[in-house]
Amino acid sequence: MQSKFIKILAAILLIPILYGLGVYVARGEVRTDAEYPESFQNAAAFCAGNDAAQVLKFSPGQEQEIQAALNSLTECTTIQLAAGRFVFNNALTIAGVDGITLAGAGQKATTIQFVDAINVNGVDVESANQFTIRDLKIVDSPKNAVEIRLSENIHIDRVTTTWSITQGPERGKNGAYGFYPVNVSNVLLENSESFYASDAGIYVGQCINAVVRNNLAEQNVMGLEIENTVNAEVYDNVVKNNTGGLLVYDLNKNTIVTRNVRVHRNTVVDNNNDNFSNAGIVKSVPAGVGFIITAAREVEIFDNTFGNNNTTDIALFSGLITETPDFGEWAQNNFRLHSIYIHDNIFNGGSGDSIDNGRTNVESRPLGKLMESLFQIWNEERASAGGAALKVPNISYDGVDKGRTLLVLTNTMFGNQPGNHNQICLKDNDRGAIQPTLGDYNMPALLNNSAEPTDESMRAAIQAGEVVVYENGEDGYGGAPEAGFACEGFRATGVPVNFPAASAAR
Repeated sequence: MQSKFIKILAAILLIPILYGLGVYVARGEVRTDAEYPESFQNAAAFCAGNDAAQVLKFSPGQEQEIQAALNSLTECTTIQLAAGRFVFNNALTIAGVDGITLAGAGQKATTIQFVDAINVNGVDVESANQFTIRDLKIVDSPKNAVEIRLSENIHIDRVTTTWSITQGPERGKNGAYGFYPVNVSNVLLENSESFYASDAGIYVGQCINAVVRNNLAEQNVMGLEIENTVNAEVYDNVVKNNTGGLLVYDLNKNTIVTRNVRVHRNTVVDNNNDNFSNAGIVKSVPAGVGFIITAAREVEIFDNTFGNNNTTDIALFSGLITETPDFGEWAQNNFRLHSIYIHDNIFNGGSGDSIDNGRTNVESRPLGKLMESLFQIWNEERASAGGAALKVPNISYDGVDKGRTLLVLTNTMFGNQPGNHNQICLKDNDRGAIQPTLGDYNMPALLNNSAEPTDESMRAAIQAGEVVVYENGEDGYGGAPEAGFACEGFRATGVPVNFPAASAAR
């Protein structure tokens, strides 16, 4: 009898230990080593001196001949499209051949349009290294306008992607992405434009070494997205009039963990369009968010201009919050947001006045509704004490840090502990019309060990001083890493491969 009791006791003690060990292993980041070509080489450089290189020229009306040529491509072939409108009902597919160039006579001169095409990409590229696409416009692709997979040394230059449906909820039927390089090493995307994509106009995902520069993203749900990517330079882009502007994000459990991303000299303004997405993560993005950084690390943000983003200019979120607010379903890997350095940016004001344009939806966009409820309660408390109303701070931080314990999946594990464990670093963002504010919402305190926050838990957290808005220069906004939100000691180093200097502007 005593032996049986000891075994039961041992099992009771062993279960939480094994559970804790499992949680510890499951929640550890799994990183892939960055492997990439030593230098960037576009099709022209790769094919220089190749005696077998050829140029095949086509005019509108020769669409069948173009499809036949694509089916029998040889290395270092240029498909040269004349000015005019080319109409296709199937994808332009390039697979398993290197050194291919698809070129038009100019973004405003050559148009590839898809009519009566069903569930296909526009230009569909797979396992084709040293691929270049340039000087053309792609209209009405059913899926992604330009999708490139499992390739190296990709150059996208002076390309426009757009859709004909530009108004109303019907825009949700547009293709998801304008540009969609995924699982690519060395991608240069420049001087291009994307409009009316139902997910993201410009997307770079699960890539190693990416330069995204001098592009325009407008009238999309999300303007420009960097996802699960190692080593990226995102600069000199204009991201405006989308639902949300920029997004740096990690999908859960992907072994390519975002790191070493520099975002600079971009204009991120007026991203207040209503969300017209029908599917995917971006469906939950409230209108009016300038820049979202979620579950990413080693991201440096500087010399950018922000303004007139109705919800907030910059939102910093843990993957635990964006994946699901239910603790029982929290993501296991790559949840943590850390090492974010925001400095020397220009904030011109006009942001934070109307969360989700005043049309929050708890079902489809719960984060927007949560922020609205939080600030309504907060301002009620301030008014009762004779204080002025708050609008949403320029920088919104959910306050979920790595916590202290292994066994308790509550705010003691993923809590907002004293200090700045996630190294959210803010400094010298005072070059614009206003000094940006920082809101630390302390989501674990708002949840109060429940699956979802309630009005009562939010009010209690506010009354306890666990939710804070910092003005620039106040205690907590500046100081050492262990004390506040101004810390140095890391800078993103950018892309280790030499890409060519910027070519002609759009």
